[in-house]
Amino acid sequence: MNRNTIRRAGRLPLGAAALLCGVALPAAALAQASARPNDNALEEVVVTAEKRAEGLQNIPIAITALSDATLQRAGAKEVGDLVQLTPSLQFGTRSTNIFIAMRGIGQAGQDIGSQSGVTVSLDGVPLLNHFMMNPAFLDIERVEVLRGPQGTIAGRNATGGAINIHSKGPTAGDDGSLSVTVGDRGRRGVRGHINTAFSDQLAGRLSFQREVADGWLKNAFLGRRNDNTDVAEVRGQLLFTPADTFSLRALVDYTRDRSDPGFAQILRRADPARPTVPELPTYIYPRNDPDNLTFYFNEPNRRDVESVRATAIATWAITPDITLTSTTGFIDHEIDLTDLDVDATPYNTSRFDLIGINARQVTQELTLTANLGDRADIVAGAFYMHGDSSEPLYLSLATFRNYLVYLPEEKLDSYAAYAQFRYQLTDKLRATVGGRYTTDDKSYQMDSSVGGAPRLSSDSGKFTAFTPRFALDYTPTDETLAYASISRGFKSGGFNTLGDVSMPVNRFNPEYVWNYEVGLKAMMLDRKLRMGLTGFYADYTNLQQTVFRLNEATQVRFPRVENSTSAKIKGVELEAEATPVKGLRLTGAVTYLDAKFGFFCNNNPLYPSVPTSPSCVGVTRDGAPLPAGAVQLEGNRLTQAPRWQYNVSAQYTVPVSDSLNLTGRMDYKWQSRTYFDIYNNPQNSQAAYGLLNASVELASQDRAWALLAWVRNAADKRYVSQGSAGSGANAAVTGSLGLPRMYGVTVSHQF
Repeated sequence: MNRNTIRRAGRLPLGAAALLCGVALPAAALAQASARPNDNALEEVVVTAEKRAEGLQNIPIAITALSDATLQRAGAKEVGDLVQLTPSLQFGTRSTNIFIAMRGIGQAGQDIGSQSGVTVSLDGVPLLNHFMMNPAFLDIERVEVLRGPQGTIAGRNATGGAINIHSKGPTAGDDGSLSVTVGDRGRRGVRGHINTAFSDQLAGRLSFQREVADGWLKNAFLGRRNDNTDVAEVRGQLLFTPADTFSLRALVDYTRDRSDPGFAQILRRADPARPTVPELPTYIYPRNDPDNLTFYFNEPNRRDVESVRATAIATWAITPDITLTSTTGFIDHEIDLTDLDVDATPYNTSRFDLIGINARQVTQELTLTANLGDRADIVAGAFYMHGDSSEPLYLSLATFRNYLVYLPEEKLDSYAAYAQFRYQLTDKLRATVGGRYTTDDKSYQMDSSVGGAPRLSSDSGKFTAFTPRFALDYTPTDETLAYASISRGFKSGGFNTLGDVSMPVNRFNPEYVWNYEVGLKAMMLDRKLRMGLTGFYADYTNLQQTVFRLNEATQVRFPRVENSTSAKIKGVELEAEATPVKGLRLTGAVTYLDAKFGFFCNNNPLYPSVPTSPSCVGVTRDGAPLPAGAVQLEGNRLTQAPRWQYNVSAQYTVPVSDSLNLTGRMDYKWQSRTYFDIYNNPQNSQAAYGLLNASVELASQDRAWALLAWVRNAADKRYVSQGSAGSGANAAVTGSLGLPRMYGVTVSHQF
């Protein structure tokens, strides 16, 4: 039996459908729609999450797929904007650090040695580290968001999930597009593409974008603005098809981003009883005004990002049932952060002259897919990644230039082999067995000086894991899939590259997760309603966490990455999409997440003198007892793990003449309180909030011309994207604010 798409003969009773989706979609409207001719059925969504093209409803994985048209109308310009459209996803930034979390799992540190539990891949090539994981969307075909550990096929260190971005490739025809945007804060942008067929065997595609805008964060001390936009990107592609059974796609992409972030600003007190520096009577400057996006600091905080990406994808259909694909990738990603403010005030105490992040990676993957008769198929492959990363850091004091110099370097050689076998036990029941064996070979070196005293340290390590996956899926009807799966995830160990260089090298071990998941996917009401319901339980061990320890000799606190604890994560996700009447499309998702630490003792640097919790007496970490004042954090929520979050979207298209359509769209996202530290400090958290995006588009029915008016964060809500609590007498929460309201108009032409 061919299971590439779910069979379409049956449907659930209306009562069952209404019960499952009644929270979001009116049953009466759906019932009326199902009685009418099926002229507004939902289209089949095809994804490649398991290395072969399959219907979204046929894959026993929790996955959300978003098309380019959906991304554009929703105003999603980069990975961070996916939170508006995807369940269980969290995103934050601080300077050039990217914090992505899925189902409560993200990353431990902020250096080149830190790895995200959520992987991001561009055209099949996974990115080396988290600094690279917020690329702008340009000429996108689709984005696939896979939730939960992806330790078999989707890959490397994906304990929380994976985001796969697929760009549009060259096609056989001649076409193009051009769009021009103007908006508030001096926003001006242009993007487009040109596609042409040079011959029957060779086609090419050129895509480009350029966007500039004034900064929305005001540095009133220097009279300049940060968080501006200054991005340029160009991508060229060739597709060579010398035979029906072979194709070679080559891609080169260049990006330059000179947008200057605000770095980290003083937002509020870390302890309600302790005033921050701007609140002291001796402070002579005006106080920060977050509501009006106005701050006072004495450095410009400059950033320059340059990235070159090249990919070659060769596909050979050896027989009608066997296909071999080779994916080769190269990325050179360089970030220069210069003249960065350290204390977030106008005082001239210290500054980072330079923080550089240089990452170069080469990857090679071979994937074989085969149909083994009518009942079985297999995916098998091998993967290799070589990575070179460095992060030069120069810190100067007012009286001592280059007082602190860190020159860390890390090399990675990662090898993996994987296979997944699926067998049709009966016409309705299918079994999946898969596994991946990974070896990460890492070496680390730190050349440093503190106060002019040089130091050199190094370490190396090899981290291996086998991550299996088992699944059963059952199709009681042609439009319904129920599944249960067990999978293991692994995030490699490594080295904290920005710790205290006077201490031994901070080496941490891998973290592991066993994930147990059940799900139901259904297409109902004459294909006018698509639903997905997922329940999951994840058991994490050796969870990597950043903690702060005290150097007894210098009395300076320093960050360490430690395998601190276990965690239990339980949750439910519900997704729904419906077209109850012609022209109307409703989508929505809701997540309930119970993500808590297990037994976990640690010292809170904000409160170093509290009594040691009785359960923490005698607890050791890395063979040494914890200092006095360790507190029990068992039951605390994980960072970036709100208990509730939901998103809803509504899009309605109506013809206004024989040649014009009018489309209105609304996207709303809400989430409950989110903590930014393991101590669940209410001061270092973001209370519940919601964001509303909206757009109105007037377009020709053939979409040759379109005029789109859009607004993001329509209510101009102030919220914290990412925060960090300090310590000491004047402890402050520093961090970054989320985007304020932005609006504009985009004119598009397709030819």
